[in-house]
Formats: sequence, structure tokens, C-alpha cells
Amino acid sequence: MPRALLAASAFAAAAAALCCSSSAVTPAPGPTDAGTPEEDARAADGACPSFGTPTTLGTLESAAIDESSGLAASSLNAGVYWVHNDSGDVARAFAVSSEGKLLTTLSFDTAMPLDIEDMAIEDESPGRSFLYFGDIGDNGLVRKQVTIHRVAEPKVGPATLTTPSEKMTVVYPDGAHNAETLLFDPTTKELLIATKVEGGPSAIHRVGPFAAGTTVTTEKIAEVAIDLATGGAISRDGHFIGIRNYAPNAYLWVRAPGESLAAALARSPCKAPLANELQGESLAFQVGNAGFVTISEGKNPELHVTPFE
Repeated sequence: MPRALLAASAFAAAAAALCCSSSAVTPAPGPTDAGTPEEDARAADGACPSFGTPTTLGTLESAAIDESSGLAASSLNAGVYWVHNDSGDVARAFAVSSEGKLLTTLSFDTAMPLDIEDMAIEDESPGRSFLYFGDIGDNGLVRKQVTIHRVAEPKVGPATLTTPSEKMTVVYPDGAHNAETLLFDPTTKELLIATKVEGGPSAIHRVGPFAAGTTVTTEKIAEVAIDLATGGAISRDGHFIGIRNYAPNAYLWVRAPGESLAAALARSPCKAPLANELQGESLAFQVGNAGFVTISEGKNPELHVTPFE
């Protein structure tokens, strides 16, 4: 979202009442990655995990990160998070430590993007990951097509890196949409986009598997009652789906083993507490599902974590 829309943060208090009642689900002990029978039982009925209090991991120190919009946790680079700016920046991303120290600046295209709003990550195989960048913002609802970039995630080390991206063109079947949420489903290897609509609902569009150089038309598979969705992610094991807006809570769905994304999203979500952020526009699950991390736009934003308990 452009800086001119920072005033939208005032809407947070009203937005907190939106979406789903916390009484729609029953808190349960926190999940693990082990896939225990108890965990699978909780997932089968969409029961919520317990959440800890959000805390601050660190503060992003680089002045170059002044309008952070997307976030992803790396498994290739342990303890590293990738973040990128909103519209107005060149095609680049930043690798930062959990304490907020800038480690590497990655450039992935020579052309200026229109409005990169979110990113996602795929662990394709041990030692090989991809970063996806969604040039999907369209405040004016005028874009006939949007673009998704895919970049092979590099090992962090040099202060600057250049890794050219592959590109995929995306068209909606029902006209232009503004969107700030890009999801990657590790169970189907498909990308999805959640639209950003004032008053909601957010439409979930399946893009499909990434195919460089192609143009694909999306398929709407679900709607979720979220006003002004600003970011989200699916956990590495496909177990959790999270979407946020400017409210003080994120919305999280628990997905049963083998369950489709549409079926999981048809249930009422859990409400997960967020740290106080001026204009929160990102959410990413930690590797290992210890919790999820978030960040706000603005200069020197704090990196926050909401743990599972």
C-alpha cells in the first residue's frame, strides 16, 4: 500500500470486530510438526491452538527498508528472514537476522515493478528454495494482468547479490482486483492470491503451480470474511493458513491432513493476537511452526513473533 494510505491504521480498532467470533472455535493445546494423533484430531475439527503473548525479536536497522510489505522465514539460511518494500522500490529484497541486522540485499529484476505487495517461500528440496514476489497491488483497479516473480533463494553472505527472476503473468476471470496477499501451498505446490476489499470479503484465487513465461487465469476457490486483507502465509507443512489485516488479531485456519484449502477456509478461523503495529502488512510462519512473525510498514520497524503454546 502506498504511504498515502497510512491513515488506514486508524481503522484497526473497528476492524478488530470483523471476521469471526472467538466463540466459534475451542482453544486446544499447541500444535507440533510431528503429526501426532492428538494434533490430527484437533486439525480435523479446526480447533484453535493456544497463542502466547506477541514479543519483539528485533528492530530492522537498515534505512533502505522503509515500507516493508512482505515477509518470509528462510530454512536455507537459518535464522534469516526475507523482507521487501512496497510500491516505489526497485525489484529487490533484504535478508535480515532475527535481531534486525541487514545481511544481504538481493536484486532480482532490472525493470521497475508496479506494486509488489507480498512474498511467499517454497522449500522445493533439501538445500533448494524459491522466493515468490507478488506484483499484485492495484489500488485503482486498472491492471489487466499482474505478475509473480520466482527467484532461487541464494545463500546469504555477500552484502549484495543479483539473481534474475522468472516471471509468470496472472489474469483474473472477473476483472481487476487489488491484492496484498500471496500464498504458497506446499501440499499442492500452488500459488494463491487473496484480494483486498474494503468491507470484505476477501476472495481466494488459485493461480496454480508456477510456470515461467506463461499467462494463467485464476480460479476463485473461496471467500473469507476479512476486511482489507494485507498479508498472509501457509505454514511449511500446510497445517496452518494465516491472513491478517489492520486489526490487532490475525486470522488462522487449522487444516486437517489431506484436507483441501477450500474446505479448511470454509470454517471459522481462530483469532491470533498481534503486536501493536502502526500499519501491519505482513505475516510469515516460522520454520518448525514455533509461531508466526509480523512486521509493520515504516522506518526501522520491529520484527514481532506470536508464539504457539
